[in-house]
Amino acid sequence: MVRWSSRALSIAAALAAVWLSSAAVSGQEVPAGLRCLSEAYPRSLCEVTPTELVWCDGERMVYRSERSAAGDGPALSGVSLEAQMATPYPMSWTQTSTPEAGSDPGRARHEPFFKKMYGASARDVAANTAKVRWLDGKWLRVTTVNGVNEKLEAVVAEVRKLPPALRARVTKSSGTFVWRQIKGTDRLSMHSFAIAIDVGVEHSDYWRWSKRKGALEYRNRIPIEVVEIFEKHGFIWGGKWYHFDTMHFEYRPELLVSGCASGG
Repeated sequence: MVRWSSRALSIAAALAAVWLSSAAVSGQEVPAGLRCLSEAYPRSLCEVTPTELVWCDGERMVYRSERSAAGDGPALSGVSLEAQMATPYPMSWTQTSTPEAGSDPGRARHEPFFKKMYGASARDVAANTAKVRWLDGKWLRVTTVNGVNEKLEAVVAEVRKLPPALRARVTKSSGTFVWRQIKGTDRLSMHSFAIAIDVGVEHSDYWRWSKRKGALEYRNRIPIEVVEIFEKHGFIWGGKWYHFDTMHFEYRPELLVSGCASGG
């Protein structure tokens, strides 16, 4: 991954601003999803156009395609960046909130984006990891790209300050970095990129465990106070998915930027 000096980043940001301004003047509108990606990853993405994003090393990625982000399984394979950003992530949430039917914000992922950002193989990802100590004392391997390890350390520090009854729900971790596919799919898990963590599995609920009566029966026992701490530091929560996974958090700051989150 290319590293840039502060001066180079400043120049890149200025050029991006000029481009966005000229695009607006010419009637070309940069999609909100591209703006959110650019704002969330300024050290890696140096330009956006109405149809693509440009990495700081010059590589370009097309934004739009005909693929849909709806459903599960094959429909979530090979999706575009546009599909990745299509569903706003809900910020207004309480302990009794439930996801809208079929709404899985962040669950559709453009795999080439994450391979480019964090590494295209287990070896590449592992080369940029550091250890973070979770509440149970377990050392977890987390990517240093985008400072994710430091952000998870900040999460740990804040969760430790919660009342014992809340903290106890997420004291144990089931791990972070494992290069693997999501069960029942051909898609890589976000654990493959060392940006995801599972916590409190004994107090968690998962859609595949849910009994079906025409629709999934949503359940959640993870404290919203914990969720809010993770979100504060750039992690989204699988408990806000219709196909819920309440133990799961992953670093996806692009979905938390104003314009790509709802109800904030």
